[in-house]
Amino acid sequence: MRENVKLVSLLLILVLLVAACAPTPEVVEKAVKETVVVEKEVEVEVTKVVEVTPEPEAEKGSVRNQEDDDSDIPDEPIPEADEGIRRVIDDDEYERMLKYVETYIPEDTVVISITSEDGDSIACVDVFAQPALRRPGMEDHVIQFEPENILEGKEVEPEESELRSIQLYQTGEMCPEETIPIRYPDIDILVRFRTLEDYFRKYPSHLLGDEPVGDGKDFHAPRVGSSARHQYAVALQTGLSNWGVESVINLWDPYTEKGAEFSLSQIWASRGSGASTETVEAGWQEYHDKYSDWRPRLFIYFTPDNYGSGGCYNLDCSGFVQVNNTVYIGGGFTNFSQDGGSQYIIKLLWYKDGTNGAWWLRHGNTWVGYYPRSLFDSNGLRNNADRIDFGGEIVDTRTDNRHTRTDMGSGYWPYQSFRKAAYHRSARYVDTDNFYQQATGISRTVTDRECYDLSLHHSSGSWEQYFYFGGSGYNTNCQ
Repeated sequence: MRENVKLVSLLLILVLLVAACAPTPEVVEKAVKETVVVEKEVEVEVTKVVEVTPEPEAEKGSVRNQEDDDSDIPDEPIPEADEGIRRVIDDDEYERMLKYVETYIPEDTVVISITSEDGDSIACVDVFAQPALRRPGMEDHVIQFEPENILEGKEVEPEESELRSIQLYQTGEMCPEETIPIRYPDIDILVRFRTLEDYFRKYPSHLLGDEPVGDGKDFHAPRVGSSARHQYAVALQTGLSNWGVESVINLWDPYTEKGAEFSLSQIWASRGSGASTETVEAGWQEYHDKYSDWRPRLFIYFTPDNYGSGGCYNLDCSGFVQVNNTVYIGGGFTNFSQDGGSQYIIKLLWYKDGTNGAWWLRHGNTWVGYYPRSLFDSNGLRNNADRIDFGGEIVDTRTDNRHTRTDMGSGYWPYQSFRKAAYHRSARYVDTDNFYQQATGISRTVTDRECYDLSLHHSSGSWEQYFYFGGSGYNTNCQ
C-alpha cells in the first residue's frame, strides 16, 4: 500500500510539472496566428521582417478616455446587402446605363480579357486606345509614361514593423505591357444607383437623402452632427499652395453594416470654393454597392464641380490616363492589418508635375498615370492645389432609424493607437519648388467625435507628422 501511495504521489508531481511547462492558450493562439500570416506572405511573395518597437504610441486624447474597453460597442451583425436591389429611376435611365455598359469599352480596344483572383472581369485595353483619350479635347494628346520633373527630398520607406500589401490582381494573370486593366462595367451594379450621373458621383443622391449635390456647399458635409449621412475624421491644412500630397496608410478590412454604406481612408489635394471646388483623391475603400464585395479596394476619384456629375471613381469615365499595367485601380488587396498583429500599408502620392503638368498618381514606387491638366480650371487645380487632407470617411444610411455600426478605419479609437487604430504616417506635401515638406500645419476636424475621432501627433523620427483615427460608429454616445 505504501509503495502505491508513493507511485501516485510521483505521478501527481509529474503531471504538475508538465502542466507548468506547457504553453498557455494565449501563446498557442499567437503561434497559430503567426503561422497563418507567414503562410499568406509566402504565397504573395512578401517577406516578413522582425518587428521592432514602433513610434511612440498616442496619448489617450479621445473623448473615450477609459481603459481599452469595448463594452459599449455592440456585437456587429452580419453585413446586409441586397444583391438584387434596383434604384434606377425608370426604363429610359436603364437604357442609358445599358448603352454605357455596352459601349464604354469598345471590343476593338481590348487586347485580352482576364478574371482576377477575386472574380473581377477585366479588360486589358490598349493603352493608346483607353477611354480617357476619347474625351473631347484629347484627340491630339501625347501620352506620358512618367512625370517630366523629379521630386526632391528623401523618400519614405516601410518601417520594420510594417508590411506592404499587394493587390490580388498581382498574384494571378496580369494584363500585358502596353495595356491597362479596366473592370468591365456591370449593369447589375449600375442599377443600384438612380441615374448614370449618380453612379459617377462620390456621394450619390440615395446616400444623401434630399440633400442637393454640387450646389456650392462646402464639400465636407451636407449636414453636421452624428445624424449626418456623410461623416469624416480628417487632418487638413488650407491656404497652402502646393503641388501634391503623400501619406503612408495602414490597410484594414472594416465592418460596413449596409451595402449602400462605405468606409475609406484617403488623401486629397484640392482647390477652389463652393461649386468650383476641384479635388484629386486616392486611398482604400470598402463599398459593396460599388464593387459587389466586402473587400477594401484601391480607389481614385476626381471632381471638377464640387462633387457634381463631372467627375468619377477609378476609370469609370474618361478622366484618368493610366500608363502602367501592374496596378489595378479599383482592385482588392491580399492582406490587411491585424488587431494586435502585423500592420500592412500602402503609400500613395498625388504629384503636380510643375505648373503646366498633369496630376500624377504614384502607388508605392510605381507611377500609375495622371489626370490631365485640361480637366481643371484656373480657379481650381489647373496650376496648383491650396489644400491638403488626410483621413477617413463613412456614409451612414440611417435605414434602421439609428446611427450605423459601420467602422471608420479599423473600428478602434485613436487612443488605442498602434496595432489597434488606423493611422496615416509621414504625412507630407510637395511645395511649389518641387520639394517634399512635412505637413506640420495640419489640424484636426471631425463630424462628431462620439462616433469617429482623430488624434494628431509628431515624431522626430521617420513617422514625422502622423495621426490615429477611426471609431465604431453606433454606441451609447452615438445614436
